[in-house]
Amino acid sequence: MTKVREQLSKREVEVRKHLADIEKIKVDALKKTEEMKYSAHHDIEKIDRDIAKAKDLDAETKARLVAEISTIKSDIEKKYSDLRSTILGKATTPQA
Repeated sequence: MTKVREQLSKREVEVRKHLADIEKIKVDALKKTEEMKYSAHHDIEKIDRDIAKAKDLDAETKARLVAEISTIKSDIEKKYSDLRSTILGKATTPQA
């Protein structure tokens, strides 16, 4: 009986360690996802400012570029949301 308890105790420690590792990986992945989102938004805002400052672009071209940037921003938000859901879902779903 004592050996069984020792083995169960060792298993419990291993499982807790694995769960802690999973949580750490999840936090790191979420952090990197946030950094990528910030970087993408920063780059897009810079391009948006450059378009607004551009003197050699006509109004129609600027409008088209602004519309495309808006679409890109929406895509980034969707992909960020999907990635975040995937990270949180995969990390909390038990694997068989």
